[in-house]
Amino acid sequence: MNRTAEPRTCRTRARCATSTVLPMWTTAVVNQKGGVGKTATTLNVGGALAEAGHRVLLVDLDPQGHLTDALRMAPAEDPATLAAALSGAWTGPPADLVQTHSPGLDVITTSLDMFTLGRELDRLRAREERLTRLLAGLPDSYDHCLIDCPPALDILTDNALTAADGVLIPVQAEDSSLRALRLLLAQIDALEAELRRQPLVLHGLVVSMLERGAEGRARSNVGRSVIAALEQLPLPILATVPRGVVVTEAWRYGQPVVTYAEGSEHAELYRALAADLDKAAA
Repeated sequence: MNRTAEPRTCRTRARCATSTVLPMWTTAVVNQKGGVGKTATTLNVGGALAEAGHRVLLVDLDPQGHLTDALRMAPAEDPATLAAALSGAWTGPPADLVQTHSPGLDVITTSLDMFTLGRELDRLRAREERLTRLLAGLPDSYDHCLIDCPPALDILTDNALTAADGVLIPVQAEDSSLRALRLLLAQIDALEAELRRQPLVLHGLVVSMLERGAEGRARSNVGRSVIAALEQLPLPILATVPRGVVVTEAWRYGQPVVTYAEGSEHAELYRALAADLDKAAA
């Protein structure tokens, strides 16, 4: 189940056909269970990649807009919104959807019309490929794209999985995470069988917001047993991120942890995750 990345060549991006530039590596940060740290992972890994000198695009595909809010950015306004672009109601250049947050870090923010986008897409042909086409229309200026997915196995998540090269899966050390993970992996298998020509790279798991006890282990028996069960899966645990005030404070000030608290343990963990993604993209 843990698939290794292929050499970084032109795979499915239409714009790669005549370009010598390495294609953008797209990662879906996904789990249909809410509150597991998807947005924090997207924001902070993206910030770490930008800190390392990469051009990074973050996409807020969640109608709830947590990523847009965490970065203290304004939601997109009509007519140029992500939802309108995906539904075909707006046909301008995709670059017009992009806002700059900080050097090296650009964002496609959410908007209110994202809440009705699922119903719109269900009526369209090739509905799972809308995000793929939009990202393919961007200039060849990004090294990485991270998609903050909604907490649902719906058409928006299918769009992210179809557009992505790899998947990063935040989880919590709770029993419900095991069941959610099984459902997500089944969804990925079904989508690959129906729509994808190449399998997704399953980068691995990020255990988020861990309540730590002695020796840095999970504080509770449940937490320790869940982590033990996750370790038995053919899917690596790339990082265990403890609950920490620096993540909350960085969110409040609209900054990645690597900017807000550059010497913190959390910053180092997100830098390591960024290095894992960059290695897969190389």
